[in-house]
Amino acid sequence: MLGVAGPAPAERRAKERNAMEIRQFRVVVRAMFYDRALKFYGDALALPRLHGWEREDARGTVFQAGAALLEVIGPPASEDPRRDYDERFESRGPQNKATLLFEVPSAQKAFEEIQFRERNIPGGLRKDDDGVLIFETHDPDGVRVVFKETGA
Repeated sequence: MLGVAGPAPAERRAKERNAMEIRQFRVVVRAMFYDRALKFYGDALALPRLHGWEREDARGTVFQAGAALLEVIGPPASEDPRRDYDERFESRGPQNKATLLFEVPSAQKAFEEIQFRERNIPGGLRKDDDGVLIFETHDPDGVRVVFKETGA
């Protein structure tokens, strides 16, 4: 039939292999200290903020992180995390052992840029087990954040 396009080549190959179609990769971080987490990811790491929301039971913000999205969810603004403990936002439990790994051209540049924006970011530069330079830190809730050098 003329004028009717078939599936794109990549789509055809995926269907031929019976591959699962992934439309988006999103990492969700539950932050007990939501406002501090927003400052860390939005200001210190300078991830572009796409959108946010606030509901009765939680609030959240979505950031662009390369080809993926990072969704930060926190308790309602009316709750004080120091007083109103909510285990859904505890990042140190066995169910929440996570590392955010950002591949960057230069770990040194990532370190310098982040230190320029926020001098109090913990961590520093080091070589990983493979001898690759990384900048390792953590967010305000203790989630490990690594910037790993991939070269040019």
